[in-house]
Amino acid sequence: MESKGQIDIYMLIIISTLGVLVLVLFLVFIVALYQKRMLANKTMLIDAENKHQKKLLDASLEIAEQERVKIAVNLHDDIGITFNVLKMNLSRLKKNIDKKEVFDEIIAASSKNIDDSMETVRSIYNDILPPTLTNMGFVKGLKEVCNQISKTSELEIIFHSEEENIEFDKKIKIQLYRLVKEVLNNTVKHAKPTLIEINIQNKENNLIVTILHNGMGITTKEITKLAGTSTGLGLKSILTRTELINAGIDFTIINAQKSQVIIKTPLV
Repeated sequence: MESKGQIDIYMLIIISTLGVLVLVLFLVFIVALYQKRMLANKTMLIDAENKHQKKLLDASLEIAEQERVKIAVNLHDDIGITFNVLKMNLSRLKKNIDKKEVFDEIIAASSKNIDDSMETVRSIYNDILPPTLTNMGFVKGLKEVCNQISKTSELEIIFHSEEENIEFDKKIKIQLYRLVKEVLNNTVKHAKPTLIEINIQNKENNLIVTILHNGMGITTKEITKLAGTSTGLGLKSILTRTELINAGIDFTIINAQKSQVIIKTPLV
């Protein structure tokens, strides 16, 4: 006979598994909605007469497709494996319900699998809609990103903004936020600096983000050339997002110890 405590634990695992499944279905719904919007953009692409607009929209669709594939792969690889493991654990649990040591081992393993799945789902959701941007706003959200980078590396980041809260169009805000994050990620990965200084200014309806660093520098001309030949999404994504929000981006080598990136975005 199964004790009440064992039955309660058994039910808890089932309910937790169903909870993860609901979250996965929610993510699938978001991805489907995302695809629908991309199809709408594709219609705009067909109707567009301007060659530059067609090229820009096509690049935007490529980024969206890459992001959709990334989400699908994460769901398949991480969540799919977790559900298979949970299924096997539930089967083992049924066979070993009276063996406390084995029972406890299965419960612990299943609990960890559920925790890992929740973390994966949370990570995927954060990629779709960054919580730091939603909850804190553009300036504080970027500051939090800098804090996270500093905590996970030996890199020092000095962050300064003339204003704590800068409100502007939500679509531009999301694209600019992701653009600055991509520039930061590329800088950390390829320039290998030990110090980064970020300055945000709101001047004459233009939001200016200046990123100074002491790593290996690169020029705008070199970036454009690399983006044209590279198969990686990073540089292409940076230039495409820049054009999508009608911004300007300039990569400059000031001297052997200092380089900078300036992103200038019109807010009106």
